[in-house]
Amino acid sequence: MLRYSLIGIALFLVLSGKAQNDQDALRYSQIGFGGTSRSKAMGGSFGALGADGSCMSINPAGIGLYKKGDVNISFGLRFFGVNSKYQNTSTNDFKASLIYDGFSLTTAWDSKQKPESHNAFGISVNQLANFNSNTTIIGYSRNSRTQDMLAQTTNTSPKNLDGSYSGLAFQNYILDTIDGHYYSFVDPTKSVRQKDQIQTSGHYNELCLNYAYGYMDKLYIGATLGIPIVNYNYTSTYTETDDKDSMRITYNASNNTVSSTYPYSLYYYTGLGGFKEFTYTESYKTTGTGFDLKLGAIYRLTDYLRVGASYQSPTIIKLTDTYLYQLSSTFDEGPGSSTQYPPDNGGRFSYKIITPQRITGSVAFLYKKFGAINVDYESVNYGQASIQNISGGTYQADFSGVNTTIRNKYTRTSNLRVGAEVNIKPMFIRLGYAMYGSPYGDTFTGSLVRNYASGGFGFRNNKFYVDISLLKQFGTENYYMFNPKYVQKAILTNSGTTIAVSIGCKF
Repeated sequence: MLRYSLIGIALFLVLSGKAQNDQDALRYSQIGFGGTSRSKAMGGSFGALGADGSCMSINPAGIGLYKKGDVNISFGLRFFGVNSKYQNTSTNDFKASLIYDGFSLTTAWDSKQKPESHNAFGISVNQLANFNSNTTIIGYSRNSRTQDMLAQTTNTSPKNLDGSYSGLAFQNYILDTIDGHYYSFVDPTKSVRQKDQIQTSGHYNELCLNYAYGYMDKLYIGATLGIPIVNYNYTSTYTETDDKDSMRITYNASNNTVSSTYPYSLYYYTGLGGFKEFTYTESYKTTGTGFDLKLGAIYRLTDYLRVGASYQSPTIIKLTDTYLYQLSSTFDEGPGSSTQYPPDNGGRFSYKIITPQRITGSVAFLYKKFGAINVDYESVNYGQASIQNISGGTYQADFSGVNTTIRNKYTRTSNLRVGAEVNIKPMFIRLGYAMYGSPYGDTFTGSLVRNYASGGFGFRNNKFYVDISLLKQFGTENYYMFNPKYVQKAILTNSGTTIAVSIGCKF
C-alpha cells in the first residue's frame, strides 16, 4: 500500500512536471523561412531584392519596393521522413501533412510631399517552422533506462522520488528497495530491446505588421512588429522489453525457495516473477505567443545592384505546457500495473523563452527585367537564448542551471540563403539554396545543420499570378533517448519535401 500512497505526496515535490531544458529554447530559436512560394523557390533569399510578402520576416524594408497593392495565399503538402541508426539497427519512419504556408497583404501609396517617394503597409502570416514528424528508434542494448532512474534515487527516500520519473518506476515495481538500497528489476547485465516512438506536430507561425518608406526610389527603410504563434505537440513512447526471456524469478512452493537469473539479491513478489516489459510515455502540448521587432534598410546603388541590412531583436515568447507522464509494466506473472503523473488530468506550467537576436546582410544583382540573384548572410548566437519565469506566476522555477547549459553548450553560427530568378515571360523560373548553421557552430555539415535546396516556377499577367515551389530539406541530428550518461546516441537523418502553391493578385 505504501507504493500507491506515494504518488499523492510526490505531487508536491516537483515544481514543474515537465522540466524545461535547453532543447526547449533551441526549438523556438531555430526558425527557418516560409511565406510565398516565390520566396521558398528562391531559398528564402530576399533581403535586398524586396517586393515579396515574405520580406516582412526577412527585411522589413523590402515592402517599400511595392508601388501597388498585392495579396496572396500559400498552401501545400509536406512529406517528412526520418531514418534512425541505433546499435547497428536502421529504422525508417514517415509523416505526410497538409500545410498552410502563408498569407500576405500589402498596400502602397505615394507621399504627398514627395511624389517620387512612397509608403507601404503590410500584414502577413508566415510559417517559419513546421514540427510535423514521426521518428522510430529501435535497437538492443545493456544500457537500460532504469540506470538513469536509479541514478536519481541516491540519498532519496521512496516518498521523495521524482513523481514523473523514478517515482513512477517505483510505483510499478521497475525499481525496488532491500534494506534501504535501490535496485532494478531490469538486469543491467542482460540485453533488452529498446524502442522509442516520437510523434511531434504543430507549427511556429509569425504574424507581421509592417510599415516601409521608399525615398526617391533609392533608399528604403522599414519596421515589422513580429508576433510568433506557437503550437507544439510531443509524445514519446519508450519501451524496454526482455524479448529473449533472460530475466526470470521462480518460486518453488515445495521447498519454499526462490531462484532467479539476476546476479544480485532482489525481492520476490507473488504474481510478478521476472521482468518482461515497461513503457514510459511523455506527452505535452505547448502553446503561446510573443513579440519581436525587426528593422531593415535597402539601398539601390545602381539599377543593377542593391544592398540591404536588417536586425531582429530577441523574441520573447510566453508559453504554457500541459503535460502528462505514464508508466506501465508487465512481468512474467500477473496482469502488470500502470500509473500516471499527475494522477488526474495532467499538469500545467507557464514560462517564457527569449530567443537570440539576428543580424542579416544582403546583396542583390539585377539585369534589367530578365533576372535577379540575391544573397543573404545571417549571424545568430544561440548561446544568447534563455528560459525565464513569468513575473508574478504561481510557481517560480530555478532556470539558472538550464541557462548556464545554453551559454556553455551553444555558440554563434551563420546562415546563408541564395536565390535566383529568370523572367521568360509569362513564366518565371527560380532556384534557391539555404544553409542554417548548427547551434554548435558547424556550417554546411554536422549535427543540427539544416540544408535546403529549392526550385519552382510561376506565371504572371498584369494582375494575377500563380507560383509553385518544391523545397527539399536535409539534415542530421545526434539524439539520445534519455540521459547521455547512460545511453548511446542514435543518429537521425532527416529528409523533407514540401510542394507549395501561392495564388495572388495585384491591385
